Amino acid sequence: MVLLGLTAFTVTVAVIFENPLLVYTAVFLVVTNIALFTWAQLSVSGMKVVRQVPRLAIAKQPTEVLIELTNLRRSARYGTLGFDLHQELTPGKDYTPVAFLDTPPGQAVEASYYIVPARRGVFKVGPFYLYGGDPFGFYKCWSKKEQFSELTVLPCPVTFRFQQPASTSFLSQDELETVPVSGNSTEFLGVREYIEGEPLKRVHWRTSARLGRLISRQYELNVAASVSALVLADEAMYTGTKVDNPLEYSLTMMASLGHATLAERFRMNYMALIGERYETASGTGRGFYEELSVRLARLTGVGNINWETQGRVLLGYLPAGSHLVVFTAAIDEPMRQRLRQLAVHYRGLSVVSFDLESFKTQRKSGEDGIEINLGDGYVIYKLSYGADLALVLSQCLASPATRGGRT
Repeated sequence: MVLLGLTAFTVTVAVIFENPLLVYTAVFLVVTNIALFTWAQLSVSGMKVVRQVPRLAIAKQPTEVLIELTNLRRSARYGTLGFDLHQELTPGKDYTPVAFLDTPPGQAVEASYYIVPARRGVFKVGPFYLYGGDPFGFYKCWSKKEQFSELTVLPCPVTFRFQQPASTSFLSQDELETVPVSGNSTEFLGVREYIEGEPLKRVHWRTSARLGRLISRQYELNVAASVSALVLADEAMYTGTKVDNPLEYSLTMMASLGHATLAERFRMNYMALIGERYETASGTGRGFYEELSVRLARLTGVGNINWETQGRVLLGYLPAGSHLVVFTAAIDEPMRQRLRQLAVHYRGLSVVSFDLESFKTQRKSGEDGIEINLGDGYVIYKLSYGADLALVLSQCLASPATRGGRT
């Protein structure tokens, strides 16, 4: 602006006084303005931007984003600055600056930065803005690159002390469930079609010779318990902020249960009711945990639960005899009756509800944010804003004799 003002003043004076020296000065300043403006425009043109994000990220953990800048011109560029927008991922921080000191002609240079996603979900990163100017800083130009990337952010599991649910079986073998696995195991389950890439030592040669095609041995993994988790995603579950609300707390605890199957021998059954629709998953181990995490990351929608139809569905998908953990925003009298009916079908029933007022005010109630009450055949854990999720998970599956907290 200073140079433009000086040029305008010089041109005006030159026109008024018609002095040759003033005319030459005015022409020089006009040409200089045009040259510097052209330089500034060229500094951000002819540049190709490619962003690389990981396939999956984890909420509240640093994630690296790689920016590749390619100079398509014949001359080098210096001091190019970029701004990558990611306001959906990081509320309160809309962008991250990325600097490229030297970009040779026809070559690509890389720069990276880290962001910490605030919560789980599927988010869009972009657009990307290039910022440059002339060497003297008189003119600055922007170039918007419509470059977008999709990033799936998984819930961040919490580490908790897993306790086997209380058993109602007199014989320990009766409560063991078996899960077919492709890896090594001590118990033979049967045979199945050979999958390309499997070690040949798993081939059942006698059956393969008889059938004329490769057949593999199928083993099984004994699991010591079955845990079912049900989340009721109605409108009340979204009370609070996008980061801290009952639904986010519930999905974090579900992801934590799935993560625990990596080290503990139990099978997890997952179900979410969202209005008239539902989704399910069941299994144990790393493959199941990854599938569950992606499902939880992509969970969206809201709706009132139709218990006349959905009640029968959940009994069909969540096996009777397992320990059931229900995540619901609040418990009224009709919900108490439904929980009483569910308690008949399952080995144990734990209900995680929420103090919705604390999420509205964002104030933690109590030392650990957990209040424990007894229902008719089940235990209710009422969580407030900022509750200790690891603690409530440790207690959800514990027997009454080992359960701590307040009643």
